Amino acid sequence: MTTQVLTEVLQRVESLPRLPDSSLRLLKVLSEPNSTIAEIVESIRYDQTVTADLLRMCNSSHYGLSRQIASVDQAISLLGTAKVLQLVMAAHMQAMFSKPQEGYGLRPGALWIHSVAVALGCQIFAKQWGLAEVGLVFTAGLMHDIGKVVLNEYVGSEYAEIARRVADEGISFLEGEQQVLGFTHPDIGAHIANQWGLPEPIVRCIRYHHEPESLSKPDPLVDVVHLADAVCLVLAIGGGDDGLLYRAHPAVMERHNVTEPNLENVGADIILELKSVQQDFNVN
Repeated sequence: MTTQVLTEVLQRVESLPRLPDSSLRLLKVLSEPNSTIAEIVESIRYDQTVTADLLRMCNSSHYGLSRQIASVDQAISLLGTAKVLQLVMAAHMQAMFSKPQEGYGLRPGALWIHSVAVALGCQIFAKQWGLAEVGLVFTAGLMHDIGKVVLNEYVGSEYAEIARRVADEGISFLEGEQQVLGFTHPDIGAHIANQWGLPEPIVRCIRYHHEPESLSKPDPLVDVVHLADAVCLVLAIGGGDDGLLYRAHPAVMERHNVTEPNLENVGADIILELKSVQQDFNVN
C-alpha cells in the first residue's frame, strides 16, 4: 500500500473517540503496583456515567447481593478490585469494539468478546505467575486488538489478497498484513495507545503481542498477552479468519514452563469467566 493510505489510517486514529478521563486516571493508578483501593476509587468516583453503569451492573439480579450497592467504595469492597476493573474497562470498550469488523471476518460484537476473553486470560496468567500488575495487564489484553478498529475498512478491500497469501504461502495473517498493507494492526494499535497517553507497558503489549520475540529483552507482560491471545484464537473465542492455525510461541511457553495442558486449563477458566461477564453486560 502507499504512504498515502498509511497517512489516511493515522488520520483515522485522530478521529477515534478517546477513553474517558476517568479511564485514563484509572489506568495510571493501576500502572503502579502499590496503588491502594482508595486511589482506585478516587480515580473514577467523580465520573457520573462510570459510577452509574458500575452500580447498575453491581445491583443487577446476576449478583444477587443481599443489599444495594450505593457507592464505588462498596462495589470494590464487595466485588473486589479486579471485578470492578473488569466492569469499568469492558464497559468503556464495548461500544468501540462491538461494531462488525468485516475486514477481519468478525461479526458484530465478536471483537469485544475476543478482547474481553483475552483480558480474562491475562488476569489468570498474571495471577498464576505472581505478577503484581494484574490490573494493568488485564487492560492491555482488553485493548490488544484496538488497531483492528481502524484498519478494518482498509483490510476489507485487500482481504482477498491477504487470505490468498495466508492459504497459499502458509504465512500468518499478521505477515499478510505486513506484505499487502505495509503495516499491521499492532503497529496501528500502538500508535493509538500512544495518542491516548496510555502507560508505556500497555503500549508495548499492544505492539508486540504477536511478536514477543522481537523484543531485545523478554517482557512477562507481553508474554501474558501473547499467551492469552493464542489460547482464545485456538478456541475460536470471538476470533476471525486471522486466528487460523495460530499458535503460542514455543520460546514464550518454555521460559514460563507452560505446557499444552496448562493452556487448555486456562482456556476452560476463560470460558467460565467470560460467561459471567456476558451476563453482566447481557450479551450472548
